[in-house]
Amino acid sequence: MFTQQKLLFQFTKAIALVILLCFTFSYQAQGEKAVKEKAKDVAVITAQPEIPEDLKEGFKEYIEEKLETLVQEFEKPKPRFDKMADLLGDNAVLATPQGERLQGRDSLERFWRQEKVSRITKVEFTQKIRYISTVEEPIELVPVDDTIVHVGYAIIEYRVKTVNGGGTLTNKTGTLTLNARHPRECVWRR
Repeated sequence: MFTQQKLLFQFTKAIALVILLCFTFSYQAQGEKAVKEKAKDVAVITAQPEIPEDLKEGFKEYIEEKLETLVQEFEKPKPRFDKMADLLGDNAVLATPQGERLQGRDSLERFWRQEKVSRITKVEFTQKIRYISTVEEPIELVPVDDTIVHVGYAIIEYRVKTVNGGGTLTNKTGTLTLNARHPRECVWRR
């Protein structure tokens, strides 16, 4: 009788373990599905019909290069926050996870410094919207080649994380808005 109870107890433990494993794999599969769907999340690109494709592609590359440089600088052991703020420029607008709206080099430098001090170790950017338009009347500058004929805006979601060997401890999101101008005979720039 005692042996039967012992076997029944072990059988019950085994069933509970199998059920637990099934739930674990189910949640893991749902997480992997969500990650794959997130990977398909592509920025919405809007532009006036007359905007050439190379201009759209150039703007995309310009924004991607800025974001990559930001990530690389932030993840250094001793990042230069002034360099990060300069890269974003005075016209960048950052909405913090706490709902604050920051604009200008000093505010952006202070924000990234505080995130690093609070032990944030990773930052990720996802472009959500890119918009390009032709300036109604070109903004004449000297030299003439610097005359602004197109402007572009990008709305980007950023995610800051504290990651250690045990997993993600902090996971906050906010938005960043960047803009750029495209002179007549040049490439995209701030």
